Amino acid sequence: TSPTRSQPWHHLFSTMSVLIIGAAGAVGKRLVRALSARGELIVAADRMPRLPEQLSSMVAASETNVDVRDSEALRCVFDRHPEVHTVWNLAAPLSVETAMDPAVARQVTVGGMRNVLGAMGQTGVRKILFTDSIGSFGAQAPRQQCSARWLTENPNQDPGSDYGQQKRDCRNLLREFAFRGGDPRWAVLPGVLHSEAAWGKGTTEYALEALKAASRREPYVCPVDLDVPVPMVFADDLMRGLLALQDASEEQLHQPERGYAIPGLSFTARELFDEIRRHVPDFKFTVDLCPNMNKFVKLWPDTLSTTEPHADLGYTPRVGLREIVETVLAAHAERDRLPHWDLGMAKEQVLPSSASAQSA
Repeated sequence: TSPTRSQPWHHLFSTMSVLIIGAAGAVGKRLVRALSARGELIVAADRMPRLPEQLSSMVAASETNVDVRDSEALRCVFDRHPEVHTVWNLAAPLSVETAMDPAVARQVTVGGMRNVLGAMGQTGVRKILFTDSIGSFGAQAPRQQCSARWLTENPNQDPGSDYGQQKRDCRNLLREFAFRGGDPRWAVLPGVLHSEAAWGKGTTEYALEALKAASRREPYVCPVDLDVPVPMVFADDLMRGLLALQDASEEQLHQPERGYAIPGLSFTARELFDEIRRHVPDFKFTVDLCPNMNKFVKLWPDTLSTTEPHADLGYTPRVGLREIVETVLAAHAERDRLPHWDLGMAKEQVLPSSASAQSA
C-alpha cells in the first residue's frame, strides 16, 4: 500500500519539523503529545491506515500506510517533508513479540533502521533518535547502576535474545551513520509504565497487567519471578528524559555514541503486589512462570545509572512506585466506573516504599 498523506495545518511551514516514525505506538503517541504541547510541528508516520483522531489533531501532517521495510515509501516521506530536521525511529516490536517471530522483527527493526538512515542520507537529514532497551543487556552486564556506556564498551557481549541482538545491530548502523557525518542519539529504555487502557506484548508489561487485574478485583497470574528487580520508568519521566536528549546540543553529549539510559525506578513483582494491596487489600495472585519473560527479567540489570543523564541532560527521575500505583489504579477505576477508593486515606496509611524513584 502506498503511503497516504494528510493535509497539513499550514501550506508553508514556518519552522522545522520533527518526523516521528511509529507515531501511533506506545512511545510515539506520547512523544507526539509532549512535542505538540510545546509548540513543535510534527510529521507523524505510521503503518496504520489512519491515525487516531486525537493524535492526528496534534500533528502538522500525517503519513499513514508507511512500512519501514519499504525503502521507497520512506524516501517519499522525506521528499515530501524537506522541513524535517529531526527523526525519531520508534518502529520496532517489543521483546515478547520479537521472541515469537524474530525474522519479521529483524526486518522491521534492523531493516527498517537501515532504510530510515538511507533516506536520511539521501535527503541530508543528520539528526536521529532511537529507543534502545534494557533488553540489550545480557547476563554479563552489571547488576547495579548499569549505563549505556557499558554497551559501547562491550560490543560483543551476548544479550541472550534476538531482541537484544537486533538492538545492537541498530546501534552499529547508527555508529556508521555518525562516521558519515550524522548526529545519532539513542536512549536505553526500561519498562514503560503508564495509566492508559492498552499496551503491547512486552516483558515489563506484567506490571500493567497486574494493576489492571487489581482494579477489576480479579486474581492475577504472575509470569515472572517474584523477587527479581526490574528497571521501570513512568511515562511522564520518560518524556522528560527523551526530550532532554533531543534538545541537547552536540557539545553537551559526552557519552560514547551519544547513548544514555533513561532511568526511573526498580522494583520486584512482590514489591509491586505489596503496594497494590495497600489500595486493594483483597488482591490475589499466583505464579506461573512464562519461559521467555522470566528469562528476560533475569538477564537484565537490576538498576540503571542516573549519573550520565543527570550530568549531560539534566534529567533525574521523579515518580516512585507509590505514585505510579495510585495513578494507574485511579485511571482504571475511572474507565471501568468502579467505586473510587479513598486515595487520600490510602496515602495516609501507606508506609514508605522500598522501591522509590532512583536519584542521582
